[in-house]
Amino acid sequence: MRALSVFTLLAVLFLPTIASAEVKTFTATHTYILGDHDSKDDARQRCLLEAKRKVLEQAGVLIESASEVKDFQLTKDKITSFASAVMQVKDTKEKFGFENEHMTLTLTIKADVNLAEVRKQLASRQVDSGVRDTVAAQQERLKRLEAQLEAIQQQRQEGQVSTETPSPQASDLSTEEIQRLKAQAAQGDAWAQVEIGYRYDLGDGVPQDLVKARQWYEKAATQGNASAQFNLGVLYAQGEGVPQDLVKARQWYEKAAAQGNASAQNNLGVLYDKGEGVPQDYATARQWYEKAAAQGDVSAQNSLGLMYSMGNGVPQDYAMARQWYEKAAAQGYASAQYNLGLLYDNGKGVPQDYAAARRWYEKAIAQGNASAKVNLGVLYENGDGVPQDYVRAYMWYSLGAAASTGEAQKRRADRRDQFARRLAPAQLAEAQQLARQCEARQFKGC
Repeated sequence: MRALSVFTLLAVLFLPTIASAEVKTFTATHTYILGDHDSKDDARQRCLLEAKRKVLEQAGVLIESASEVKDFQLTKDKITSFASAVMQVKDTKEKFGFENEHMTLTLTIKADVNLAEVRKQLASRQVDSGVRDTVAAQQERLKRLEAQLEAIQQQRQEGQVSTETPSPQASDLSTEEIQRLKAQAAQGDAWAQVEIGYRYDLGDGVPQDLVKARQWYEKAATQGNASAQFNLGVLYAQGEGVPQDLVKARQWYEKAAAQGNASAQNNLGVLYDKGEGVPQDYATARQWYEKAAAQGDVSAQNSLGLMYSMGNGVPQDYAMARQWYEKAAAQGYASAQYNLGLLYDNGKGVPQDYAAARRWYEKAIAQGNASAKVNLGVLYENGDGVPQDYVRAYMWYSLGAAASTGEAQKRRADRRDQFARRLAPAQLAEAQQLARQCEARQFKGC
């Protein structure tokens, strides 16, 4: 899953009139309690960010999380750039300890702050409502583009996307607006660079060009933008716009994951889970999955369910698997809905319940899950939780095969064709007609 890693902040200036060149020294301390899977580097990064914020507060600038924009938006990336522009850290001291059986890190920094530069930076960020609306609109565009790109990347992984370069999609921006966005990106705006990267990645308003997408992501990634770092990792992992390089993919994922990007944390888990670009390490995979899952990442939650189902790196525990599947399924994740159906179908971690299995399979089918279609066919073939119905069994076998790719498609087509021999010609014709009607209705009421 992709994540923009954006949160809204409120900045207010409390500076007295001072000499323009005045520099003051401030000291700030922050203590961070490490979670079970936090590294010391994670703790250092978070402590340093908070300590810098406290220094800026002392300098007269209040930067705090807000649920509603009042003055302007500031991304996490821009907090870092803001501090870099006005602050020079002179000394850092750290002390590790324990509190309630958890390790703690207390970080103390001493920093010089140029108060005149603070005023200058804030003045440049004091924007009127029209610009604030523009910023909000950009964030909405980024969310939409992110969701589209996530879907297309999933299709690429499953081999469901044509290798032909598509024509540009209809865009929500005019040609002139896209040109202005490019100019903004060329001037170094990291979020504009990310957005242009998204658009080249998708072919949204511009011809699809994964090489150009990579180039724009690289510009933003070198500024520390977590979304760009994650997207670069995806391109290297899939060999899109660049030769496939799983080691570089891991390196970019790590940069984004260190900033809390849940999708990057999940994808690191996948690399360690499969042993791609790194030695296979289920324990490390689980740690990354847990970080992402704690932020609500559905893919990571489903992967944790699979680890407990299969006993990979953890004791096999179907009850725990069910709990993780349920978290992802509740967010509409089709694979988790299918996996829950499988547990009920086989009575693992739950009492065997074919009716519940059917309901979960149907939820997954509504999103196109091919495996759920085949398993629903099995229920109809055996009369488990539904009236035995060979016509509907063939219909679901046929639809499952049609929605599959590669070896799975061949295997499921063979099963469909073997089952067809059990049907009378009239039954087979009826089943094929039902399959066409069901697909036309997008599986509603089938």
